Amino acid sequence: MDLMERLLKEDIVVYCAAGYGEKIYLKLVSAGCNVIGFCDNAERNKDILLLGKPIHNYSECRQKYPYAIYVIANSTFITARKISKELEHDGYVKNITYFIADELELQNLLPDKSENAGFCLTVKERPIILFGSLFLCNFFRKWVESLIQNSEVYICTSEDEISEYQKYADAIWIPLAMNISYMLPARTNKGLLLVQSLQNHGVKSFSRFFLSNLVYCEEHSSVCNKEDVFVNDYSALVKKVLFLKRSGYSGSIFIDSILDFHPDILYLGLNMWSQSIWHVIKKAMEKEEDYIGEIIRQIEKYLLLSKGSTEWLDEYRIILKKYIRDGKVYSERDLFIIIHLSYYEFLHGCPPDGKKPLVIYMDIHSNMVMRDVVFSWLDWMGFEVVLLEMIRSPYKRLGSNIKAILAYYEHLTPANILGLLEAFSEERVEQSERKYDLIRIRFEDLKMYPKIILSKLCQIVGISWDDSLLETTSDGKESAYIINGSSVTGFDLKPVYHPYEEYFDAFDRFRLDLFFREKNKAYGYSYVDREKYWMSLDEFGKLFEIPFQFEKFMLFQDEAGRKNYHVRLGELCMQILYMEENKEKYAQYFQFGDYLSLEDEELQKEVR
Repeated sequence: MDLMERLLKEDIVVYCAAGYGEKIYLKLVSAGCNVIGFCDNAERNKDILLLGKPIHNYSECRQKYPYAIYVIANSTFITARKISKELEHDGYVKNITYFIADELELQNLLPDKSENAGFCLTVKERPIILFGSLFLCNFFRKWVESLIQNSEVYICTSEDEISEYQKYADAIWIPLAMNISYMLPARTNKGLLLVQSLQNHGVKSFSRFFLSNLVYCEEHSSVCNKEDVFVNDYSALVKKVLFLKRSGYSGSIFIDSILDFHPDILYLGLNMWSQSIWHVIKKAMEKEEDYIGEIIRQIEKYLLLSKGSTEWLDEYRIILKKYIRDGKVYSERDLFIIIHLSYYEFLHGCPPDGKKPLVIYMDIHSNMVMRDVVFSWLDWMGFEVVLLEMIRSPYKRLGSNIKAILAYYEHLTPANILGLLEAFSEERVEQSERKYDLIRIRFEDLKMYPKIILSKLCQIVGISWDDSLLETTSDGKESAYIINGSSVTGFDLKPVYHPYEEYFDAFDRFRLDLFFREKNKAYGYSYVDREKYWMSLDEFGKLFEIPFQFEKFMLFQDEAGRKNYHVRLGELCMQILYMEENKEKYAQYFQFGDYLSLEDEELQKEVR
């Protein structure tokens, strides 16, 4: 009997009830499996229903469902392994009476496009109450009604209205929000606030899944395909979008500042605190009255939150009104290009020359929750998407991140270190990214050999070389990266050679070069080959339990908390090393690839 036959035959409990657990639940239901509930030990999930299914702690599950099989749906590998050991201690057998969801996905045993069918099967004949902004609720309503005929779908837009809908006792509540605050400077998890509001009112049947999976918003877009003659002159020239793949503390803001003022690049600047450009255009298109005015208001709000001042606003509004005319109806592609063109003219003092190919550059940064939606949207609008990723030595990346944390907070926490080590050891190319060309640039190469690397980037993307690439600007003005009171400008090499001796001693460096071995080897950084050290994984785990130098900056509740952190750190490092030694099985974690090299001698001669 193969794995899928086993899954289809038995009752299933999904172990873990966070967003990934709900995703796996929907995929299992779509595949025809009988999922009877969730298992989760978190106190916050007590007496909660997810998508109409109960959540029990592990002890309760064993009593209530003694013959069910478990699918562990924790997105963190080390936690999934801990849960699997707990199950094995109680007599469960891997791939017979329990499974790890991540491995099922890796083997393509669960359908990729499951959300539609799974959601339909789950909520059939149950009322759905959408809770959040009217804008997002309307999108979700279209999506639900297209899936479920004669469905009862209601919209609740404020906490004050919750009590009006509590008469639907068997309803499933779906909170919908962007998780980035619209207000500067504070950032607020809006989705969490919506869930807390529901819980405060006694609502116990809801789903958090759709807060971080917003692709449904692009499922049923209504678009006008009329074109404006003025924009059409440029639309033929704007065919590509260069999209920065998330790579925090690897020089992402640095590459932003390099591309900022190139005459062939349309870039709105970094808008990391606000809604994505997707929201701007969608909200404008939805507005029936004062259509043009709403477009202008949305665009101005988007840029205002990014720039943080109003001095430029009057001049920008004049330019924008040249592009957006009363009496015209625009497609979403038109608006997308217009927003970039008008800002380009404001920034450069003139429009593009209208002859050379133009590339739109996007870094949605902290709005990564919207990434898959934006990909779908760009495809649908007919743009060719090219991904750009910054690569940096994991040891330097870790040191830079620690420095940034300590600049804003007094101490590091165990969660900081465990999360960073796991994140920086791996590299994934998500399913939604695999159909696009991916350009990788090493941060160190960009700093040391900018003309060689950037010339290659220009050739690949299809734009001409310009000496502005050898400057670093923000909105056309010289920029500097400032942290801890010190600044780094342009192609200053301090970040390349910073030893981070305040955080790591020589022994720490050795262990990190061993821990990050596969990534370092793939991208030409120093590494410690595993074959040189004939130790068992358990012994390696003990090696990492010895305190690192950065521990002097960490805050623990008590000595027991410190000891627990050491054990967890050893377990994490042991598991990552185990995965690296079994790369074929865990290939999805280590999807390293080619990067722009310095080996092309002819090109080097050409750009000298």
